Amino acid sequence: MLSNNPFNTHNINYLSPSSMNTYISDMPMWVARYLFGIKSGSGAGAIRGIVQESVLANKYETGKFDFDFLDTEFVSMCAESNIDLADFKVEKERKLLKNFGEVIDTNFKYKDLESYQEKVEVKFDDMPIPVMGYIDFRFKGKIVDLKTTTRMPSKPTEAQKRQMALYSMAYPNNSVDLFFATPKEHKKFTLKNLSVYEKQLKKVAFSIQKFLSISNDRHELASLVFPNYDSWTWSDKLKREAKKIWRDE
Repeated sequence: MLSNNPFNTHNINYLSPSSMNTYISDMPMWVARYLFGIKSGSGAGAIRGIVQESVLANKYETGKFDFDFLDTEFVSMCAESNIDLADFKVEKERKLLKNFGEVIDTNFKYKDLESYQEKVEVKFDDMPIPVMGYIDFRFKGKIVDLKTTTRMPSKPTEAQKRQMALYSMAYPNNSVDLFFATPKEHKKFTLKNLSVYEKQLKKVAFSIQKFLSISNDRHELASLVFPNYDSWTWSDKLKREAKKIWRDE
């Protein structure tokens, strides 16, 4: 018998912009991650972003951007994620930490910080679980999400706009900025008219609910999709574990 709450059946307690964007872009990866619990771990690029945000948040308390801690925390987090510091790409990321930091330290000039990594939840009518996210930086009247990247985008992606739409729903009277930093430059986008992306979040949430309601058996749900192992987004670990799910070995 099918459950009235398929999220509960499949042990999903909340949705997030990240999980919803994965569902949109790569359903097999969503199945692997959120129905089978396969984690691919944080890459060096993701760790770079985390440590920059952490040092920046600390600057609001101490008044100083701690460049030494950037490297110390990067090394520590790579060790926790079993990332080889001798790998060429990891070495390159490590060498660029100071460059990223200098751009952020010089140009991230928002004032009156009220919270860092603030958890927010939004509930849709007739949806049994919330959509949850974490706001990087919330200032008085302003929400800012910091993105570090090696290539400056010409505009925010649709996925990023959906992420920011959640924060806008949580704080409808706040303006919303995406702050991008590369090792050489920065760019700020103030996002407006996010209502269309708020509607998208709702549609995706109900789409996930409908998909989960097809079956109580996660293996049956997995049989409805098939992974593209050629995609660069699939790590070697994720591929190995996915092949067990889809019995490709």
